[in-house]
Amino acid sequence: MARGQEYPSERQFFVDDKTGVNITKLTAFPTVNSKFYFHINAFTPDSKTLVFKSYRYAQRDSEVDVFKVNTDGRGMVQLTDSPNVRGAIVSYDGEWLYYVTDGQFRRVSMKTYEEDTISYLDALTSDAECASMTYDDQFYYVEATLKNGNRGIARFSTDGKEAEVIFEHPDITHTQCEPTEGKVIAFQYGPDKHNRNIWLIDRDGSNLRPLELPYGNGHWMWLGGSKRIMSNLEKEYQGIAVMAELEEAPEMFVNGEHYWHGSCSMDGQWMVSDTNWPDHGIHILNTSTKKHRVLCYPNSSSCHPQWTHPHPSFSPDGKMVVYNSDVSGIPNVYLAHIPDELLAELAQ
Repeated sequence: MARGQEYPSERQFFVDDKTGVNITKLTAFPTVNSKFYFHINAFTPDSKTLVFKSYRYAQRDSEVDVFKVNTDGRGMVQLTDSPNVRGAIVSYDGEWLYYVTDGQFRRVSMKTYEEDTISYLDALTSDAECASMTYDDQFYYVEATLKNGNRGIARFSTDGKEAEVIFEHPDITHTQCEPTEGKVIAFQYGPDKHNRNIWLIDRDGSNLRPLELPYGNGHWMWLGGSKRIMSNLEKEYQGIAVMAELEEAPEMFVNGEHYWHGSCSMDGQWMVSDTNWPDHGIHILNTSTKKHRVLCYPNSSSCHPQWTHPHPSFSPDGKMVVYNSDVSGIPNVYLAHIPDELLAELAQ
């Protein structure tokens, strides 16, 4: 397999038998295929193309490559062929796939498939994940295991002028920069004695402080450009709460289910979340009216491996939700097409 190689379509079309929503199965190759983590941008801005990860072989230590595919199921092309591709994310202008590998910060053109190295950080190992970028595509953040054994947050500028580890801690996961300005970076560790597990730092790594939102289950995302954070809550506190740093208390947006992995549209007007224990499908919610409905049923096993979790997320136009499912016995990537009438109903 080589960067820039094209492959035949693997698409399949069907209708969710409970909700009537049209579904496109985008992948069918008999190995692990998985969408990006729910808060990581994987779409081009026109919502016509998305990227996904695919194991090279059916073995647990297989290398992982990134592919792109059109949302109609055509145009599958391999984007990476390097070892240890980690922290992949599509730039918001749709021109580049950025990633790190063994300390190198690299990019691949989404159109010509040319690849180059932008900068290098010797402190980083190959264990890196959870990349995020500012909406202007100027800065890329990634969490990684450092050679000194700590976890760290690294910041790279896409012009190659900056590359540094801005923060170190023994336990860092789910790192995300606030996307409009990049002045605040949030990450997870804990919970502490007050049941807080979302923590904030300034862009230079200083001023560590908690977000006063207790009982988060570790699955959260910046709510578009609102500078608020939406967080799924622990099973005992079922729901999704939203909070900004200076607000006195979280605001509950939906409850009554164990919402598991929640994400939002870029404009912050919509949320989507899978459910578990029990699985009651993927729910879509309007943040203005707080009305919600089941969109579809992924029927995934939702066991420990990440590719069995639906991890739903929106296309930039807010008209599609991409998710994982291993309902066929092999993990694959699916796309649910949100009916216009459902969007209109929830917005009223």
